[in-house]
Amino acid sequence: MAPELTFREAGVGDAVEMAETVGIGFDTYRAFAPDGWEPPAFAVEVAAIRSRMIGHDAWALLARDAGDAPAGHVALLADPEPGTAYLWQLFLRPQHWGTGLADRLHAAFLEAARVRGYRRARLRTPLDQGRSRRFYERSGWETDGVASFEDKLGLDLLVYTREGLT
Repeated sequence: MAPELTFREAGVGDAVEMAETVGIGFDTYRAFAPDGWEPPAFAVEVAAIRSRMIGHDAWALLARDAGDAPAGHVALLADPEPGTAYLWQLFLRPQHWGTGLADRLHAAFLEAARVRGYRRARLRTPLDQGRSRRFYERSGWETDGVASFEDKLGLDLLVYTREGLT
């Protein structure tokens, strides 16, 4: 049985909670990142989330567990490519891995993109993040397999796309 969860749209005031969840996710990257890799500083991540939530056509959904503790979130931005939604973030706290929450948040992203009239979606995920890549591939996303280095994160990322959202 899936755990009881509540969902609500996020705002700029939720940047700290979102950054905490992202930071927990980034900590798992140490398992595959190069020796000495460090994730972006917490304050930098909070500032980036606030900036995107204020200055862009952003949408985010928070999930909280029965005890009202953060469980995860998903976030959407307008992609520079017309008609394309950018799956900016999809992070879960580890205790919610394998519970179906990722599927629920992913479905919410797709619905939010459809409602906003996007026809396709794009995302980026680390080349060596097998768990995420398997999830996206099971969920209908495709990649050309060409990785590019992302300076701010310090990792090779793959671009995934999904067509036909509307």
